[in-house]
Amino acid sequence: MDRRHRSDKYLISEQPGMKILLTGLILAFLIGYTTKSVLSPARIKAQLEKAASHIHKDIKVSFDSAELSLADGILPRFAIVIKQVRMESDQACWMSPVLEIDEMRLPVSVWGLITKESPIKTIDADNMQLTLRGTIDACEKEKQELKKAAADGDKERAPLVTLSPSEQADKYRNDIRGLNIQSFKIISAQYPQYPSELLSFKASVKSFEPRVVEVHAKTNFLRDETVGDYLSHANLFLEYKEVPEQSLQAHFFGNWREGHYSVIAHYSLADHLLNVETDMKHIPLSQVLQVLQKYDLVSKDLNGKQVWVSAKARMTGEAEKLKSAPLEVKDFRIEGDLGEMSIDQASFTSVDPLRYKPLLIDIQNMRIDKLMAFINRPQKARIFGDLGSFTGQAEFVSEKDIRMVGEHHGLQFIFSNKSEREVQTVDRIAGEMSLKGDTWNIAVTRAEPRGGKFIGNVKVKADRDFKDVSLNADIDEVTLAPAVQSLMTDGGEIGTLTLNAEARMTEGKVSLVHGSAQLDTLDVEGMTFGKSKAKFDLKQKDVVILAQAQSMVIEDDSVGVEVFGKVTNPDWWVDQKLSLRDLNGEVHWKNDQSLQWKNVKAKVDKDKELETTGAWDQYGMLSGRVNARAGKSLQVLKIGGRRDVPTFEFEAHANTRK
Repeated sequence: MDRRHRSDKYLISEQPGMKILLTGLILAFLIGYTTKSVLSPARIKAQLEKAASHIHKDIKVSFDSAELSLADGILPRFAIVIKQVRMESDQACWMSPVLEIDEMRLPVSVWGLITKESPIKTIDADNMQLTLRGTIDACEKEKQELKKAAADGDKERAPLVTLSPSEQADKYRNDIRGLNIQSFKIISAQYPQYPSELLSFKASVKSFEPRVVEVHAKTNFLRDETVGDYLSHANLFLEYKEVPEQSLQAHFFGNWREGHYSVIAHYSLADHLLNVETDMKHIPLSQVLQVLQKYDLVSKDLNGKQVWVSAKARMTGEAEKLKSAPLEVKDFRIEGDLGEMSIDQASFTSVDPLRYKPLLIDIQNMRIDKLMAFINRPQKARIFGDLGSFTGQAEFVSEKDIRMVGEHHGLQFIFSNKSEREVQTVDRIAGEMSLKGDTWNIAVTRAEPRGGKFIGNVKVKADRDFKDVSLNADIDEVTLAPAVQSLMTDGGEIGTLTLNAEARMTEGKVSLVHGSAQLDTLDVEGMTFGKSKAKFDLKQKDVVILAQAQSMVIEDDSVGVEVFGKVTNPDWWVDQKLSLRDLNGEVHWKNDQSLQWKNVKAKVDKDKELETTGAWDQYGMLSGRVNARAGKSLQVLKIGGRRDVPTFEFEAHANTRK
């Protein structure tokens, strides 16, 4: 017995590895059992619920489960995992937030447990969503209610923001130095369709005493959904520090399509002073407008395609009064298909309401058709072709005091006749335009029609909406390009026109037309008019024209033969021409489709005369009579048919050419 006992003892003593193994198993069992007891899900959840109750009296915290995790996939990890976390508050001045986290991980440091330091240094989360259920207006309303309650001596009303007692804060103070979130989405209940998302969100405490906290994140907040994220990258940097003063520094920068931008802000918590500086280079205006239009900050009618904007700006003021803070803008430039507009420096004394010092805008080659498309008002008038471009300067003193001086180039008027078209281009129009109060004044002092001539001036006066408009034209000479003259006269010529006219439109309807015109010669479709003149007035919604012409010669091959050949005798024609003189009469122009002429007379010689009265209606149907006198002989014809195919029926017979 003694010998065998000594042998067993010898075997055990000769194998120290066995001792270590057995000791390790016992210790592992004890540690595992203790850890399971101390860090069981129920105990962890109870401890977290107790800690959460001391975060803030106005914040409610709840979560579904909490447990200890010893692995992250195949990798070891010692962490507390909390799932389905929800934090919410009804504070109006916090915009009634709700914070939802699908999973939070609190990595536990074993070394921290051994050294009795804080075992948790960082917090990790996958997806976090912050929903702001309230609005700034609700905060202002609550402030007013509290002021009223204080004035009424109501001591039961709670303050806007209540903080936990300092001793409670010290009791639950921790050494957490980092917060990492894969995706952090922010949603406003006022604009739920426009969420913001921060990616790779990292917050870290650089120092506790004095406190310095930094935040880094990326976002695609300004991305274009039609082209993806690769053209829009944004970076966010925040820094909070307590020395030399409590302040928050923010830097937001990145690419926006083909442009880039930078926003730097500094906020002083002591005096609530906010300073913001921005720098934008070649930012697509269409993207800026989309963002502004989402929040109803600009008209949805604006269309900024193929237009880019660059600018630098700076604003400094109290955070709560930022709308009334001064704003300085430098190197503002708009360029693209629209043309170019630039402002060297602009000073806004207030953003809401908008107030500014006089602005001087330099305009280069501003395309009017692109400008009309920009404001979604494409021109539909058929008389215009290319609307040309404007170069000059605009001075804005206020919204009711504006002045523009410059030149318009390349304006095109379209003339058509018998399905053919010709364009009259005006190479240059010089003048100025101003708004005083609610009245526009426009003056054209010089114009250069291509291939023609213009000497005179035109003045226009109108209300802000151009519903009440008055026009005065004093033109000494105007001629059109030869190609336009040929088209409008079927190979003929239009002489020099002199015009003095006044017109007025009230509530969008013509209320006055008055003036006179002279034309030195006119050759149209084989009919040549000598020096002619006319006076015109608006009477009872009709434009009444009193016209005179010294002479009129109708060639035998002209279209006039179809009419004059049927109402005159053959002996009135000399050398295959009919020569008339002293033409005069009255014309009533009702609209584009209706016209009436009265007592239109012309002489061939002292004893031969034509006289006619008639009209055509809106359907082009003719009616009227023609009297042809030759000495004591009178021939009367009834006019009928259509405007383009007239007919004549005899009422009294005489020797006539048929």
